Amino acid sequence: MGTDHDSITLDEESGLRLIPPNQDGRFAVGVSVWDGPAEEAFHAFVRREAASGGLQRIGRVPGGPEAVMRVKVQLVPRPDNDYNPKAVSVAAPPSYGGTDHERHFGYMYDRNLVSLGGPIRGLAHATGRPVGCHAHVELYEVDAEEYRERRDDHGPVITVSRNRMYGFLGIRLALPWWEDLQRMAVAHVRTLDPGRILPFTGHWAPWAPGARRQLTGRTGEALFPIALRIEGGQLLAYHQDLLLACLWPSGRDFFDRTMERVRELGGTATAFAEDHEGSLKVYVEDIRPRA
Repeated sequence: MGTDHDSITLDEESGLRLIPPNQDGRFAVGVSVWDGPAEEAFHAFVRREAASGGLQRIGRVPGGPEAVMRVKVQLVPRPDNDYNPKAVSVAAPPSYGGTDHERHFGYMYDRNLVSLGGPIRGLAHATGRPVGCHAHVELYEVDAEEYRERRDDHGPVITVSRNRMYGFLGIRLALPWWEDLQRMAVAHVRTLDPGRILPFTGHWAPWAPGARRQLTGRTGEALFPIALRIEGGQLLAYHQDLLLACLWPSGRDFFDRTMERVRELGGTATAFAEDHEGSLKVYVEDIRPRA
């Protein structure tokens, strides 16, 4: 399914490169908000949003709860996450002030990262700017009189008027379908760097003799930029002048598409790579929808 407004834009108000939502309106993914400091940060975020115009953004979404409050959030890759280095944090926008970690209040679920995580991480790496999306806080109406009489029996609420209150439980991210998000990410980054190939799909290759050891003295980054070059009909991966590996056809057609794309760019392109279980793993874009 496509979107009507399918370009990633710089949102001055929030300071985010903002991913547009799927215009169908029914696709939204949940956020894991843990008890403790993250939950407290989420409650503070919702209350601040409500106090700064969010009450005017209360409405409905197709097939959703009785009411939602529309907000914008930042999506932050968290390679420092011990449980999953490919984790993506959900945080208040940069306009709130403080660091990405200080604004953090939840994580995308791993099941959603399988398809959506690559484009989000790719955007953050390639643009060097905060990336975010639209979201909605799920609301339910609370009887105001009962709340005033038995406040301790209720969870957090936001107040619309003396006789109208909403409780809130969770937040969902209004992201595009995964193939649309990949296409948007590719198009957006190419406007910034026409030669860039984004980290969506991986090619594995043995290290060239001595390359792994030499690379260690040049970069300490887990994910590092490389150049892909076609030389003598082969696809080679370089870090500056250091040959890292020769990529061989894998039997999967996205290798052919990689070769085709590098040829389109004049025989050289940029990408990302990492050391993966003793091999060089090279990330390239693969924007063809899978069955």
